[in-house]
Amino acid sequence: MSIFDKVKEKLAGKVEDAANKGVDKAAHIAKEKTGGKYDKYVDTAAEKAKETTDKIDGQPG
Repeated sequence: MSIFDKVKEKLAGKVEDAANKGVDKAAHIAKEKTGGKYDKYVDTAAEKAKETTDKIDGQPG
């Protein structure tokens, strides 16, 4: 494993964590702004976004 692979691996985890925090924050704000009327849809969108962020490092999960 080269040094670049090691750096990429370490950064990918940090980026995924930051992205997931952003998704959670956006979902929370959307729920507040809509008064809970669209919680089901917001939750579904947030889960799909998190599934996508899990693939940032090129590996599932």
